[in-house]
Amino acid sequence: MKYSFSGHETFACKQHWLKKGLDYIQTDNSFGNEAAVVHLGVGKNMVTSIRHWIKAFGLVDDHDKPTPIAEFLFGDNGA
Repeated sequence: MKYSFSGHETFACKQHWLKKGLDYIQTDNSFGNEAAVVHLGVGKNMVTSIRHWIKAFGLVDDHDKPTPIAEFLFGDNGA
């Protein structure tokens, strides 16, 4: 695992970003897509920050695929 102290664009993790980010990628969307700003309803730097935080919390792997902990917490029958 590679540790990083940057990538969040100086935004602290907001309350709904983890769920919002996971919902976004589970509908076959990409954070690199220009439409991410519209779909997520945030600015370009915040899109980068959302991706950073879901990775930092271990909710997605290096290919932006949900991890088992993401399914446990945020899945249809999630905790």
